[in-house]
Amino acid sequence: MSEYCVRLDDVGREDLPHVGGKAANLGELTRGGFDVPAGFVVTTAVYRRVVGAALSANEVRAREVPGDVAAAITRAYEDLCSGSVAVRSSATAEDLPGATFAGQQDTYLDVDGADAVLEAVRDCWASLWSERAVAYRQRLGIDPATVAMGVVVQRMVPADSAGVMFTADPVTGARDVVVVNANEGLGEAVVSGAVTPEHLVVDADGRVVERGRGNDADADLPRVLTDAEAASLADTGRRIAAHFGRPQDIEWACLAGELLMVQSRAMTALPPAPIPLNRLQRLIGPVLVELLPRRPYPMELTAWILPSIAGHVDEMIGGLTGMKVRLSSAIPATDGIVQQFIPPQPRPSHHTPARLARTLARGLHGSAEEWATDPRLERYREGAAALDALDLARLSWSELTAVPGRAARLVDLVTALRVAYLPRAFVGLAQLAGTLRLLGRSEAAQELIGGAPTMTTAANDALAELARTAQEVPVVHQLLESGQLDRVLAEAPTAAGAGRWWQDFKRFLSAYGHRETTSLLLVRDPGWRDSPRTVLGLVRMLLDDPPEGRSPHDLSAAARKALSSKRVRRLADKAAAGVACREDTHFELTRTMPAVRRAVQEAGRRLADSGDLDDPQDVWLLTLDELVAWTPGRGDDAARDGLRATAARRRAAYDMLATSPLIATTTLYPRREGGADALVLGTPGGGGRVTGRVRVIGGPDEFAELRAGEILVCAATNPSWTPLFQRAAALVVDHGGIGSHAAIVAREYAIPAVLGTGTGSTTLRDGRLVTVDGDLGEVLAAGDES
Repeated sequence: MSEYCVRLDDVGREDLPHVGGKAANLGELTRGGFDVPAGFVVTTAVYRRVVGAALSANEVRAREVPGDVAAAITRAYEDLCSGSVAVRSSATAEDLPGATFAGQQDTYLDVDGADAVLEAVRDCWASLWSERAVAYRQRLGIDPATVAMGVVVQRMVPADSAGVMFTADPVTGARDVVVVNANEGLGEAVVSGAVTPEHLVVDADGRVVERGRGNDADADLPRVLTDAEAASLADTGRRIAAHFGRPQDIEWACLAGELLMVQSRAMTALPPAPIPLNRLQRLIGPVLVELLPRRPYPMELTAWILPSIAGHVDEMIGGLTGMKVRLSSAIPATDGIVQQFIPPQPRPSHHTPARLARTLARGLHGSAEEWATDPRLERYREGAAALDALDLARLSWSELTAVPGRAARLVDLVTALRVAYLPRAFVGLAQLAGTLRLLGRSEAAQELIGGAPTMTTAANDALAELARTAQEVPVVHQLLESGQLDRVLAEAPTAAGAGRWWQDFKRFLSAYGHRETTSLLLVRDPGWRDSPRTVLGLVRMLLDDPPEGRSPHDLSAAARKALSSKRVRRLADKAAAGVACREDTHFELTRTMPAVRRAVQEAGRRLADSGDLDDPQDVWLLTLDELVAWTPGRGDDAARDGLRATAARRRAAYDMLATSPLIATTTLYPRREGGADALVLGTPGGGGRVTGRVRVIGGPDEFAELRAGEILVCAATNPSWTPLFQRAAALVVDHGGIGSHAAIVAREYAIPAVLGTGTGSTTLRDGRLVTVDGDLGEVLAAGDES
């Protein structure tokens, strides 16, 4: 072998930069004593020499392979065999714990002859620059300059049967089973989805506990594997997982009774193992999990979630009910990295009877709207404004790192307000519901309190007004219509006739800019003020005419007109004040988020400037305690190296879990039966039935893509998503229950909603015509799929 080609049994994980992920893993399997088809790898050094910096797949294919490189590959091939081989890509950013790149680069089977091998090697290099591979890297934020490709060449296995196996259940996260997909012949048909394989589940005792095909038509096909073969295969899979130290996604082949492993990589997107949940946890879990659209960073956890939000929730529930709850236990962390979400279990204490009695007494006296004149609210707002006005660059390190603590102490004021006034909100809502039940009009409750004067509805009205007035400013209207939001930000301040509109836009950001874009828990993500493009996306979406008579204001007015009772209207006003108290205190909680975010960012800038961190953003991988204990530029080289190593270690741990959900959807949402033609099933959110085309919105950056009358499909929502409900015909969400934000707002806008689907945003595709049945909790196909 030359420097250009290396035998597979001579490489291991430490050689990944030189041979790529697939080859490194195959070498590890060989070292571990597992049977792997013999082969060699064309090193990444060859790729760098021949390909260098490429721009397209065609450009790579046009490159000439130098004579000495071609001779080395030919020699290695002839030493390996004289027949057919499999030629597989092995990129350095492939088969990694956080990114498999499955199917992104190419594999060539039954390649025969040295010239054909050379051509296949070049085609593998070119596949690194295919449109799909480039897009995949961009989505993961991988710099193309850091990626190179090795190419694995192995003896072709004319398999009797082949397939894939997972050493944990990829759906439920169960670690005590092995899931096997098998088919006659080569495994490529299974991997590519060209066939419906035999599906087997093998338990920890080696018993086949589940066996079947994908549909009834395939049920009578002969078995691919016997129970004994499946048990042997599962045992091998478990040993491979133990060798790598984590669950594996393995491709295998069987020839004349001999099992061969042709690929192994860490399983990605694997949820935590299932945990038993009681009824209360199943009620609370969907509401809280919508606050976690992604895994929090260590600094988010320690500088914001634990001191401000977890403390707020724990004290609020304790103050209202005397129940003990620790929100921190819901997101357990190892070395600062949150591992999973476990719905909390509030437990009664000896204070519970007295606290419940106090809450009821408070609820029966006064109105919830009085919270807005409580002196504690003014103190909170003054404190939040003072934090927001800090010149962070001029603060000492101790003053800077004290900002999160100051924010947490301010949040205590909101906690006290909620404990004092939310009882009135609860009682007001209960009184209205009870009265309507006696009148036989329970369904009118949501309509009567819809359109309550909250900060959220005020923001929605202001956004609608910005959309209306934008149509009177040609340059702004044209840029918004064409989706050129960045140009609006750049040109509107000085564009002719846009001055008044721009001032209104700035006033909006001043009033509502602290509103979160993704979640109340995720302080790293910008608010509206720091992400004006998100706000423009909402304005762009609102350019479309709204459905007539469907706003909460219209629905409430119609419901009040239909119910002439003054008592009902009075109770409706009281309940609406309770809704406003609940919603607006949430809005207030976000006021201190920008100051905490900016303080952490300033700390990151200082640490990078002093050479303590390589990147300012690495500060989010540290904890607040580590930040407090550090002094920028004062540590010795060993201490700096240790800080950078901590950030790197946590970055690797975070990336390893990046695609894994915090809880399995099958744990949180029990499987339910539905119609045979249902595309997606979930919890009914009510609202009836409507047909429309799907629009999957992945996050705030995509708000502008929703069009009036489309079906809004997303992972979860929060208050910043509320304007989208003004245009959506229906809602389908992965997470959330009947008490979640998505459910509450869908009811306010009287649109059908299907909640807690688990897979809606990945199953449904943009443009597909579907019928959403909010009463049954089903999404059905409706005609064409264009």
